[in-house]
Amino acid sequence: MDHPGDEGNTAVANVMAADAAGRLLHCVVEQSIRIQGQDYGLLSPVDTPAHLCRWPDDSSAEPELIADPHQYPQVLDQLDMILQDEGLVLVRSAGLLTVAGDLDNVALDIDPGMDWDGAEAAMDASDLLHQVGATDDDDLDTYVLLASACQEGTDFGLYGSLNPCFLLARLGPGAAELLMPDELAQLQPLVEEALAHDEEVCP
Repeated sequence: MDHPGDEGNTAVANVMAADAAGRLLHCVVEQSIRIQGQDYGLLSPVDTPAHLCRWPDDSSAEPELIADPHQYPQVLDQLDMILQDEGLVLVRSAGLLTVAGDLDNVALDIDPGMDWDGAEAAMDASDLLHQVGATDDDDLDTYVLLASACQEGTDFGLYGSLNPCFLLARLGPGAAELLMPDELAQLQPLVEEALAHDEEVCP
């Protein structure tokens, strides 16, 4: 990774971010900020962020977002096989699932403004950016159904996000470490303050 710069540096650098389980996520460092002497980076995944959802028996209900998709390895295996037929690869990466490959030639079912029921995913830096820079006129998140699978009578769907996704990570020499949800919650006020003084990072 290129070394993290001073606060406000917008130079693009690639980094492999790791989570507590040792999984990796290939990211671009969109912005670096310094908080209490520590460098943090706003990272965006190189590949398409994806979310695993479970469909309830009620066909009129919204899908339930699964906070920890890694607890369904067999479902992920099925989805990966389906994606490979489209020239895509499901990456069980750090922080969130991602899908590698070109989506341009894939027939996608676009669903603007998807509402998730049930468990909520851990807040990422996208939420902080929205709180600081978004307005009521901003577009709703847009998702596409990339693949679906059935496991033991339960239907699952893998949705890709077409909106920018940002994760907050602690930057170190040649590496980045994704923050745990409790760490992110503690840093939230300081991150919001830092972002409010640097409007150019807001989408």
